[in-house]
Amino acid sequence: MTDPVTEELLNAYVDGELSPGDDARVAQAIARDPALAVHVATLSRVKSALSGLAVEPTESIHLPSHRWSKAMLAVAASVGLFVAVMSGVLTGFLHFGSDRSNWYQEAASAHAEWASEPSAPDAREVDANLYLVSMDRLNLPAQAPDLTSAKLRLTYLKFYEADADYPAALHLGYTGRRGCRLTLWATAAPHTLHTRLAEFREGKMRSFRWRQDRIAYALFATGMEENRFTMIAAKVHEATRKMRGFDDETRMALREVSGKAPPCAV
Repeated sequence: MTDPVTEELLNAYVDGELSPGDDARVAQAIARDPALAVHVATLSRVKSALSGLAVEPTESIHLPSHRWSKAMLAVAASVGLFVAVMSGVLTGFLHFGSDRSNWYQEAASAHAEWASEPSAPDAREVDANLYLVSMDRLNLPAQAPDLTSAKLRLTYLKFYEADADYPAALHLGYTGRRGCRLTLWATAAPHTLHTRLAEFREGKMRSFRWRQDRIAYALFATGMEENRFTMIAAKVHEATRKMRGFDDETRMALREVSGKAPPCAV
C-alpha cells in the first residue's frame, strides 16, 4: 500500500527537500489529484510571496471566530448600511440585480466593521503558516492572489467557523499605505451565484462578487479610486477562475494603475 501524502511531505516537496524517490511519489499523487495540485500550487505561491515573515501571529489575526448574531445583522440592515443598489452597467461585466444572500450581507458587515477601525500602515503581514492553516480549515480550493503589485499587503485574517446558518468563511484584509482597505471574502457558494463578475455600490463602499466552482468570492473596498478597484477586481476574478497567480503583465498593469491612483477616501 502506498503511504499517504502528508502535509509534511508536501511542504518538503515545495521546498525541494525530498529524496528522488519521495519526490517522484508526491509528484505522481499530485498528478492524480486535482485538489492536491491546487493545494500544492497555493502552498508554493504563499511560501514564495511570504517567505521570511515572522511566525508569531499579529494582533490583527483572529482564529477562530464566532458568527455575528442574527440580531446584529438585523440592526445593520435596519439602518440601511448594506442595502443592495444597482450601479448601472460596467463594460464587460454582468450585473444581476440587487439580491443579496445572507453570506454576502455577512461579508459586507465584516468589511464595514474592519474598514472602520483605525488605520495601521505599519501592520505586519499575515503569517504564511496561519494563512495555510486557515485555507485548509475552509476546506475549499480557494485562491488568494498576492496583491503587492497593487500596493496592498495582506495584514488581516479572520476565520469564521461554520454554524447552523452559515458555512465556514475566510476574511482576508489587504491594506495600503494611503488609507486603503480591501477585503477578499471566500466561503461555500450558493447555487444561484453567477460565475461572472457583478458589481454593487453602497455609499463609498464598492463590491464585486462571483462564483468559482464551489467557492463564493466577494471583494470590497472603501473609498478606492474607481479604475484601480475595477482592475483589481477583474484581475482577482481572472486569477481565481484560472486558479493561478498573476503573470508579469498583470503585475505591471496593477503597479501602473495603483501608482497613479490618489489616496483612498476614508
